[in-house]
This record gives sequence, C-alpha cells and structure tokens, in this order.
Amino acid sequence: MRANDSSSAFASTFAQANEEISRAVGRMRGAVLSSAVDCQCRDRVNWALRDLERLERDRIVRRLLAAAGEQRQRIEALLVLLADFASNEPAALDDGMIVEAGLLFGDIAAAAELGSSLLRQSRQFRFANDMAQRDLESASCSVPDIDE
Repeated sequence: MRANDSSSAFASTFAQANEEISRAVGRMRGAVLSSAVDCQCRDRVNWALRDLERLERDRIVRRLLAAAGEQRQRIEALLVLLADFASNEPAALDDGMIVEAGLLFGDIAAAAELGSSLLRQSRQFRFANDMAQRDLESASCSVPDIDE
C-alpha cells in the first residue's frame, strides 16, 4: 500500500467516524427533544448529548495523535537503519546498499506523510469540538421573562 493510499484510508475512516457520531447524536437529539415538553428538560438533554459528542470527538483525537506518534517512532527506527548508509564514501557503497537506502527513504516519506495527515485530522476534530462548545454555550430554549 502506498503512502497516499494509507493516508486516504485513515482519513476516510475518521471522517466516517465523525459522520456516524454526528448522525447518531442527531437522531438521539431529534427523538428526545421532540418528546420533551419541558424547556429545562430539553436544555439538559441537549447539554448531555453535546457532551457525549465532545467526548467521542476527544477519544478520536487521542487515537489520531497516538497513531501520529507511532509514525514518529517508525521514522526514528528507519533513521537508525539508514545510519548505515554513508554517502560520503561512494566506493564502499554497493548496489544493494543503495537500493536499501532508497527503500528506507521511501518508507520514511510514507510515514511522514501519514503522520502529517493524522495530525491535520486531529486539528479538524479539535476545531469541531471548539465549534460545538461555542454552539452549546449560545444554545438554550430559555425565554426571558416579560416582567424583567
């Protein structure tokens, strides 16, 4: 599997997870809030559902960051292997060493690309959490008292 394919697979998986979370919470919100007559009850349920959504997004962000950390560790291990390649001594390099070094560089590039993609996705999920939190703080069905 090439780096782009791997990055696309991860991006697709987490985008689907985000969509599933949003759809599930949306269905729950619609079902519960449509049956809740009491405004205070609706607010509490809405807060609870948004908190659930935030917790799920946080869990996904932690998984994305852990996966990016694994790519960093992979790059470190590959760099240790690449240390055997000393390009300043061309006479000591045989064809096999050059091929192996080329493959190692390709693996490093693939791991770096995947790590970068995972970090971008984690930022998107964090941004979604921030937006949801702002919406939560501004959303309420409370109606001001006429007497005030």
